[in-house]
Amino acid sequence: TYNSQYMVVDLSRVSLRHSIKNGALTVVEQIPGKVMHSDQTQALRRGYWPSYNIPFHVEIYNLSGYSVMWKRYGEDFSYDLCPRAKILRRDQAKVSDLSSLKLLMRYNNYKRDPYSKGHPCKTICCRNDLRPRRPRPGGCYDTKVTDYQMALQLVAEAINGPTTQGGLRPFSWRSFNLTTHQGLPHTYSFPFVTMRPTLCQP
Repeated sequence: TYNSQYMVVDLSRVSLRHSIKNGALTVVEQIPGKVMHSDQTQALRRGYWPSYNIPFHVEIYNLSGYSVMWKRYGEDFSYDLCPRAKILRRDQAKVSDLSSLKLLMRYNNYKRDPYSKGHPCKTICCRNDLRPRRPRPGGCYDTKVTDYQMALQLVAEAINGPTTQGGLRPFSWRSFNLTTHQGLPHTYSFPFVTMRPTLCQP
């Protein structure tokens, strides 16, 4: 089974620096056989909406087995207490523009951050390839960011590959030659690029 979360923002319900009307943020989650959605605009009014691979809706959370995993393995499986939740709560107020948003979304300071406990995946931008035991090519593959004015024009900035923030070495397939990666770059050390529609204009 797999849980997917979609966040739909209706920009027509957002008046920048003025108000956010109900229905501005709809959160949809799905697992096989179940889809749930809810209006989470009140989270935007408080400041931000967090998303980090743990189901938000209680029914989806329970059906996915997270409540059992929490009892068995602890806070890593808690929506409110997992490392990513704690880091986002601590650092989200530092976001003031697109550059600081990029820093937060690419954040990985697992060697020093107390919430990461030395684990390269217990952070915002996971690096499973840096695990000392059983490393694997998984985690934070890319990052996409936008702001209100950019979104109105269907523009975003994106970066391909795991984070190198804080001096982390770029991901390379050299350590994972047995994993199929035909046609992919050998090493990932790319900058953010601007993405916009080419066939139509908003």
